[in-house]
Amino acid sequence: MSLKGNIYKIYTAACSPIRFAGNLIDTPAVILIYHRVAFLENDPQLLAVKPDNFYRQVEWLKNKYNIITLEELGNHLKNGRIPKKSVVITFDDGYADNYLEALPVLEALSADATFFITTNSIGSEREFWWDDLERVFLNDVILPPSLLLEISGKTYQFDTSTPASKLKTYNKLHPILKFRKSVDRDDLIRIILDWSGLSYKSRQTHRPMTIKELSKLSKSEYTTIGAHTQSHTPLSILSKDEQQHEIIKSKMQLEEWTNTQIKHFSYPFGSIKDYDKNSVAICEEEGFCTACSNFYSQVHSWSNRYELPRCLIRDWNFEFFKNQINKFFRY
Repeated sequence: MSLKGNIYKIYTAACSPIRFAGNLIDTPAVILIYHRVAFLENDPQLLAVKPDNFYRQVEWLKNKYNIITLEELGNHLKNGRIPKKSVVITFDDGYADNYLEALPVLEALSADATFFITTNSIGSEREFWWDDLERVFLNDVILPPSLLLEISGKTYQFDTSTPASKLKTYNKLHPILKFRKSVDRDDLIRIILDWSGLSYKSRQTHRPMTIKELSKLSKSEYTTIGAHTQSHTPLSILSKDEQQHEIIKSKMQLEEWTNTQIKHFSYPFGSIKDYDKNSVAICEEEGFCTACSNFYSQVHSWSNRYELPRCLIRDWNFEFFKNQINKFFRY
């Protein structure tokens, strides 16, 4: 990634006038990123959009904008021209509610979406690690007063005696686990679950899709399946060989499960510190049509197809949601 490219991404993420100036000379498109469609009492990462809110959002997008597929956007970028008011809907991770809640809305409204799948989680009956942290430390679970963990050869003690201390421990552990390789991270999660007395098995409200559900999702005329690595580890902490393994093996597994060619990829977490030049090069070398990041900007004809920005959608009130989308297209 060039210095110029990094500077441009930082400025476009932070500075509205630059985004608007780009719109004056080139038609923009916007890629939206969702994770969950569910009603959750506890959602510390703000990943879930309530089903009725999701329906209203997609219905408005369908009426106001031109919802296109990621494949279509990739082809438009190859041709150097994006149709007006183009919006792409994407989902990351592979939660079961993508199939149970999001798909019926998309089919009812004839709206296309791409679903990026973390393959190790599919059919595992295990929660994503960030959900395991939430159910241990942010719910009404009676815990021992302290937790001892050995991390990188050092022993750390975490206070878990009060709700406030449990929240503090959650906030400390989240970044630690995020930037661990999957084997170490999974070992730490097992230790934490054993210490808490909670089951390894996922809650129904937080489970990933089964293989059968993913297969059914892939067969809808309104869905495209994309790869999202095997283990949802930030690629930037991995060697090039490890990155290739994560990317290629997830692609191959999805092609086996869905009997379709996998042409699209999204980087786990997706900020500019979560992947690197090797990640981008691998996606291009492996022949993906697009690769999606998670930095805030719209897409232009000059955008790199292997670092496409996306707008993260939260469970906002409807007027705020509309304003967030509309401002991307201002001139």
